[in-house]
Amino acid sequence: MYRIRRAVEADVPFLSRWDGNALAHIQNPATELNVIELDGQPVGRLRLTRTAEALELNGIQLLPDVQNRGIGTAIITQLQSEAASTGVPLELEVAKDNPNARRLYDRLGFRLAGEDDHDFRLRWLSPAAARQNEIWNADTAQRYDTPGSGMFAAEVLRPTVDRLAELAGDGRALEFAIGTGRVAVPLAERGVPVSGIEFSTAMLEQLRTKTDLPVAVGDMSAVRVPGEFSLVYLVFNTISNLLTQEEQVACFRNAARHLSPGGRFVIELWVPELRRLPPGIPATVGTADPGYILLDTYDVLKQHVVSHHFHFGEGTRAELFRSPHRYIWPAELDLMAQLAGFTLESRHADWTGTPFTADSPSHVSVYQL
Repeated sequence: MYRIRRAVEADVPFLSRWDGNALAHIQNPATELNVIELDGQPVGRLRLTRTAEALELNGIQLLPDVQNRGIGTAIITQLQSEAASTGVPLELEVAKDNPNARRLYDRLGFRLAGEDDHDFRLRWLSPAAARQNEIWNADTAQRYDTPGSGMFAAEVLRPTVDRLAELAGDGRALEFAIGTGRVAVPLAERGVPVSGIEFSTAMLEQLRTKTDLPVAVGDMSAVRVPGEFSLVYLVFNTISNLLTQEEQVACFRNAARHLSPGGRFVIELWVPELRRLPPGIPATVGTADPGYILLDTYDVLKQHVVSHHFHFGEGTRAELFRSPHRYIWPAELDLMAQLAGFTLESRHADWTGTPFTADSPSHVSVYQL
């Protein structure tokens, strides 16, 4: 059975067959240089770099007599599990003249992220991350912003930003799923220091055309941003993009990890419209406006709903955008909060403080740590 341990200066003679800078890498705190052992004997080298944006595999080498025994594949699988649990991609480079290694990485689910004259840059995403990047792709990111209308309308944004600025006080705010900065940018303009977490690289690229707010790339249920915050917020139903109860509970716990004592976690979420479902009919029409129809189809056993957004232009053609969700009842949301150490401070029907009732289609819930 192999094991991985951190390299020490005494390992330099062994490591020097692959790494002429082994001592410098051992002494560099930004790099993690490891020795791979088999039955207590050194048989390989593993070098990693960990950042808020990615887990990077800088090199893995094995002695010839232990190659093709599944050790390298097992190590990469272990790194994939670590990347998935921390919500960041696993990245590496492979030489273009090494087709065997490229085939291995392709088989393990890595995808091309870039290249230069000598190397392919490969990236592996967890299934959840890959799903989000597929939905929130470059085309979606380009069409997401609608300045002055829809969710970008002043009457929508102004009360949202007012309430969040009030809750942040003199502290820092962290937005889970910051997207293209719909809320974060005007909140920062109000003087609140804002950081973010975002899964979709395409949405983040769109955000970067507007601001240089600090953003960590990855899963909002796992990624850790440095420092403490007085406010973490998650708006516009986005917690429902996490498709399992386990992921949603992990999201609450990650919010708690970022908050100072007494800090608040704010969630904006719709109330499932199951009372509108006729017997035997699995869908509801949420909106039917000229040029736009929203149709939601429900799987009540899994608490899943798929939102079908139909946009009509001139003529007879329509564009369809679909997004999957796991819906959450307010009572279930409160239990998730309790599991993470929160108590419900307030719940209103909207950002202006309208009382929440049994007929409210959505809610803004404020939890305190």
